[in-house]
Amino acid sequence: MKKLPPLNALRSFCAVGQYQSIARAAAELGVSASAVSQQIKALESWMGIQLFIRGKSSVELTAKGATYYAQVWQSLSMIEEATSELRGDDSVTNLTISVLPSFASLWLVPRLIGFKTLYPDVDVSILTTNDLVDFSAGEVDIAVRYGQGDYPNLTSRKLMSEAINVVCTPKARDAYIQKYGGVENLEGLAEVHFIDDVGPNVGFKSNVSDWLHQNGLSRNALNYAYRFTDSHIAIENMISQNLFMLARLSLVENRLDAGTVVAPFGPWSTESAAYYVVHPDHMTLRPVAKLFVKWLSKECAQWDASRVLKTPAL
Repeated sequence: MKKLPPLNALRSFCAVGQYQSIARAAAELGVSASAVSQQIKALESWMGIQLFIRGKSSVELTAKGATYYAQVWQSLSMIEEATSELRGDDSVTNLTISVLPSFASLWLVPRLIGFKTLYPDVDVSILTTNDLVDFSAGEVDIAVRYGQGDYPNLTSRKLMSEAINVVCTPKARDAYIQKYGGVENLEGLAEVHFIDDVGPNVGFKSNVSDWLHQNGLSRNALNYAYRFTDSHIAIENMISQNLFMLARLSLVENRLDAGTVVAPFGPWSTESAAYYVVHPDHMTLRPVAKLFVKWLSKECAQWDASRVLKTPAL
């Protein structure tokens, strides 16, 4: 243990590495910026290695500094976690999750009551955004994203798969049958009005194209009345205006069960994209985050199992 640098120097190093700013690191640690600078200089002197490249208003990790940062961050996180478990410290029960807006409102939030029932003392904050979260700010514990799972510098764990299909209201379905003779005639889909769920995910768009191609259609051939980047708004407009939409099962499941939306044009198609929970490679999850991931994984596994049993609502 004699070869270990001072703990305070390591804490300062990790804080500066996280925020890429001495001022923000100092605010996080509750000390002055000059004190943090002295700790970093002392650590670099002790190791004989330059850890940061200093600019006028920012600092950046060197290649060796970045490697060391990832290892030290993980080690300090493990020490913090071990200490909390040993002390039975449950005082830190706040949890912040970044989630896609539509998935949050239509799938996750309705299920959160189950988590709160099991863990009433955990304060869960949901940050809804289509943008990839910036974990370096230290404000988010985990994120739920939809895609292929290949996120640079992030550890990703698959939660559940997804399925897509053309959906509409019962009124729109009945009008389609009357005009085109039945839902087996898919040529009419090139003439009716669609809501386009643009969304933030390339994976969803590519699978939409695959579904259309398999059914003799193309994305460009569809007649789009409106385009939305928020799936929830897209679904509400599809219903209110009796239009058609290529939708994800997880987002319209409740509407299907209620009968306000139907999927009359054949079976659901499984997507290659899926939902993943992600966090930085170098970050060890806090106990409360691990608790939530375990609960969420179970909920998603149950939904995934029920997904394969879904049949079109005629």
